[in-house]
This record gives sequence, C-alpha cells and structure tokens, in this order.
Amino acid sequence: MITKTTLDTLYLINDSNRMVSVEIVIGDQGQTSSLIVSLNDEVIVPDPNSNPSETAHSGNLPKTAIKENKLLHGKNLKIQAVITDTSKETNITSLTVKLSGGFITRTYPLYKMVDKEGESADYYCYIEFTNSTKL
Repeated sequence: MITKTTLDTLYLINDSNRMVSVEIVIGDQGQTSSLIVSLNDEVIVPDPNSNPSETAHSGNLPKTAIKENKLLHGKNLKIQAVITDTSKETNITSLTVKLSGGFITRTYPLYKMVDKEGESADYYCYIEFTNSTKL
C-alpha cells in the first residue's frame, strides 16, 4: 500500500478580515493520536493558555481559528502528529487536514498502514499561507 504521511503545500489567502481555520480528523476507527500545531514556531495547539502543562493535543481537533486572512501572508502552519494503531479492526492510520476561510476550502488526506496493532506512524505537514496579490 502506498503511504502519504507528509504534506508541503501553499494555501491561498486574501486581504480580508475573514478568519482562516484548521480542522484535523484522526482515523481510522480506534486510532489514538498526539498533535502539535504551530504558526511560525508559536504553538497554538495544544492551547498554552488553557493548560500550559499539556505538551500535545489528543484526538481530533475541531475547527480552530488561526488568524484573519490579511495577517497570514508569508506565515507557515506546521502540524506534527503521531498516530498509534490501537484498533483490532484495521492497521490503517490516517490524518485529514481541512483548511477553510481562505481563497477556497481545501482538504488534505494523509495515510499509512502499519504492520501490526500498537505501532505508530509519524505525520508532518507544512503549509505556507500566500496572498497572490502580494507576490
């Protein structure tokens, strides 16, 4: 099976005040995860203001606001995840990243099959925000 555990892409934004958001879905059924999301090396998930002792977010990340379009040009979003196969049903791990609020909504599916239950897969995403009118 082909695996895709990395993402390196551009996300188009504009000069609006509309909020750009990220949503992350962990799968397949019964998979567990550890997530860290940062914007230009500033950790935004887990929220350092809510519980500074947390070092990672577990499970799905509901739709989370990042910043307004006009404030994101040239910034980058990094997502680091470790997904562990804890399901007896399947050995497929997956991570789906959905970005919305920019020029268009984009969904990026990533996946890897591990050899046996209990193994983990590392995922890494690098997304650069670009306003084409500022190039």
